[in-house]
Amino acid sequence: MTVPEGVEVSIDRRRFAGVWANASTASARLDEVTIDFVRLDPQEPKGMVVARVTCSPLFLRSLIDDLEHVWHDWVWSTSPPEEGA
Repeated sequence: MTVPEGVEVSIDRRRFAGVWANASTASARLDEVTIDFVRLDPQEPKGMVVARVTCSPLFLRSLIDDLEHVWHDWVWSTSPPEEGA
C-alpha cells in the first residue's frame, strides 16, 4: 500500500540518511513475513543487519507491486532509446 495522498510522513534526523544494504534474507510464517536487509563486508566474510521489516503478506504483495512499478520506470528511463525498453 502506498501512503495515501495528504498523509504527512516524518522521519527523525538519525534515520534521514537511510542505510545501505547489498543483500537480504526473508522468512515467512502464516501471518507475517520478515525481511532482513544486510550490508555484506566486501573485505571480510561477514555482514550486519541494517534494517529488519516485519509485515503482513498482504502488505508484502503491495510492496512487490510498488517495486515492480518503480523497477519498470527505472529501466524505461535508463535504457538507450534504440533498445526500446
